[in-house]
Amino acid sequence: MSEQPAVKTPAALITPEAQAFVNASISAAIKEAVSGVFANMAPLLEKLAMTPEKIRAANTPYIDPAVVARNKRETEKSKQDEKELREAEAARKAACPHLDQNSRPSVRLIHNWPDRQPRGICVICHDIIFPRHWEILAPDAENPKGKAVLVDAHKNYATVLQLEAMSG
Repeated sequence: MSEQPAVKTPAALITPEAQAFVNASISAAIKEAVSGVFANMAPLLEKLAMTPEKIRAANTPYIDPAVVARNKRETEKSKQDEKELREAEAARKAACPHLDQNSRPSVRLIHNWPDRQPRGICVICHDIIFPRHWEILAPDAENPKGKAVLVDAHKNYATVLQLEAMSG
């Protein structure tokens, strides 16, 4: 490598006033260049700024619309299937004669309820045959603790009373 000759600084430029002038002009030039760069970058920096809204949006998981639509369809189908099953079970219980193949009652007595009233269960359709009783409905805006209603006895409760009288 070839060495370049050192440039000699004139003695007139080494004075404190000249040094102050050079420092001030360099500082002004740097300040002007930096302010020009940041003036052009200010809109970009504002777009990149992390605001609380952007942080929340970045932390929310991605939700695929196709998955949401599929889940909604499956939920609706499941509800419809459950409704059909309840209707079919109610129709099966309503059509059951509560008699076995020998035309004897297929109802068995139940005595372990807290109110000590006899109840029956059909061993064919698994229908609970209950007496007249109180039930508390689900709470709503008007009744925060639920509403008590009197439920009529099952249509076949007379069979339970006959079986109770015969067993007793």
